[in-house]
Parts: sequence; structure tokens; C-alpha cells
Amino acid sequence: MTFTDDLTLVLDLLILVACVVFYTGFMVWLEMRRKDRDRAISHLREGALLMGCLGALLGLIALWGEFTWPLSVTADGTNVLAAYDLLFFDSLVLLAILLVSFALAITFHRPTHFVGMVGVVAGAGIMYYGGRAYLLSLTLDPLETLLLFLGFGAVAIASYPVTLYLDWFVVGPAVPATSPLPSDPTPRFPRMWTVFLGGFLLLVVLAGIAALFYGFDTAWAHLAAPP
Repeated sequence: MTFTDDLTLVLDLLILVACVVFYTGFMVWLEMRRKDRDRAISHLREGALLMGCLGALLGLIALWGEFTWPLSVTADGTNVLAAYDLLFFDSLVLLAILLVSFALAITFHRPTHFVGMVGVVAGAGIMYYGGRAYLLSLTLDPLETLLLFLGFGAVAIASYPVTLYLDWFVVGPAVPATSPLPSDPTPRFPRMWTVFLGGFLLLVVLAGIAALFYGFDTAWAHLAAPP
């Protein structure tokens, strides 16, 4: 019995998400180092638009999966692939919410630290899903699956200080209402923020690598023998 499996497409989109997030973050950080806030905001808006597009597409796939449970093979009256529907589509819904919410916040000049707060909770949930899947030995590549979920979960959690930086020092000086608390237009502890931003970008790279290797394995197997 065949079933619908969009895993390769989802992994392609996750790789693109990692690329867009890293490139946007790096360009914003670079322009802020050059003290060109206007250009940093321009890069941020374009990056957020792409994140929103990718998040919307992931959200459509995720919601379709949540309502239809397409990964289905019945044996002795039981859907033996039901856990995979929960594992992948629940996590994709959480990721899509973060990406689309961030894009909307940037577009409409709203505080992004609310998205960062949700990212902490959603990221912890994604990491839990990945850890539980590893213990249950779900998928043919349990370690790669674990690394994928841990990577994107860690990125979601680490996004919170990044959104604070954006609200305080990038968007905040032009739109003061986005700042969570009144602050100077420039960081008082620049090295601390460098650690936060650098650590976030490193996690994005690691998550992208995890998605890339998982995607290579999946595409190799699925193109040779589609499910």
C-alpha cells in the first residue's frame, strides 16, 4: 500500500529556511557593525519576507498532514506509521507559526520578542519530539532525525535574545514602541550581544547541516525507491 510522503520537499524547505535565516542574520549584523541601521532594516525586511513565504508553505503542508494523516500503512487494523504523522507535522506547525509570526511582526513594525518567547517554548517542544523519536527508534535514520530536531529546536530557543536585539537596537531606535523596555540605541555590552548573535548563527549553520545530510540520505533513498 502506498502513502503520500512529502519528507524530501519538507527537508528542502528546511534547508532553505536555514540558509535564509543565516544570510539575513549575518547581513543585519554586518550592517549594524558598519552603523548602517537603515540598510540593516532593509535586509531584515527582505529576509523576513522570505521566511514568511517558506513558513506559509511549510504551514500548508503541516496543516494538510495534521488533518489527513497521509503517512498511513495499516497492519492488523493499526496504522503503524501514525507516530510519524505526529512527529513531523506537529513540529512543522510550530516552526511555521514562528516563521510567519516573525515575518508579520517585521512587516507591520510590531515587537518580535513575543515571537522569541514563543520560540523558546516551541523549540523545547521540538527537541522533546526529537528525543522521544530517538528513544523509540522511529525512522530509518534515528540519529539524523534526532540531530535535525535538536538543531532546529535549539535555533528556535536561541532566537529569543536575537529578537530582543532586533527590538532594542535595530528596529527600536526607529520604532520605539517595539522595545520591551526603554534602552540606549546602542548596546551597553556589545561583546555579550556578539556572543548571542554569533552563537545563534552557529546553531543555524549546524541545523542546516543536519537538514542537508538528512535530505541527502532521504532523497537518495526515495528517488531510488519511492514509498
